[in-house]
Amino acid sequence: MAKKLYVAYGSNLNKGQMKYRCPTAKYVGSGGLQGYELQFKGRERSAFATIGRKDGASVPVGLWEIQARDERALDMYEGFPSHYFKRDVQVQRDGQEVGTMVYIMNPRMNFNLPSPSYYATVHQGYRDCGLDTAALEQALQSSTQHYYNVAMMYQQSLFDYDEDEPEEDEDLEDKEDEWEDVDDDEDESEGYDFHFHM
Repeated sequence: MAKKLYVAYGSNLNKGQMKYRCPTAKYVGSGGLQGYELQFKGRERSAFATIGRKDGASVPVGLWEIQARDERALDMYEGFPSHYFKRDVQVQRDGQEVGTMVYIMNPRMNFNLPSPSYYATVHQGYRDCGLDTAALEQALQSSTQHYYNVAMMYQQSLFDYDEDEPEEDEDLEDKEDEWEDVDDDEDESEGYDFHFHM
């Protein structure tokens, strides 16, 4: 039966969750994914963990030995292939590189904040696998900073739009007043009724 190594860096570090979702998966240890950083991206207050390229960075990961049925369950959970895609990556484990498979979120998703319950699930996963939670806390802080930077830029763009809004043309207003006077004269002479009936 074909087996492969799957890399978990988010909620699937949580052993209780993996036992429920992938009952035949076997945890085989931890490692480090070089050249990536942990991120939180997705919908407002409902972001999920993902990884992104970053020179010199490293993501602590858990390694699971999975079977075909486990991978199918993970595909459904991760929203493969529209929300997450798969990539083969090399993970450092006990001084050696190991070939593994990882899910990565669609890069078009924006930085955002995870829900408290999701973050707690990931945090427990870090503890289950004996990983340093400082890396998780740093990822939350960094993603939060990205999120608020974008929000502030958007807010500033709205202020800039208000400042650039053209002022009313006084000459045009005078001409409109003249046209209104002419129209009033015509209405009175011809007896037209321009009222709208709703």
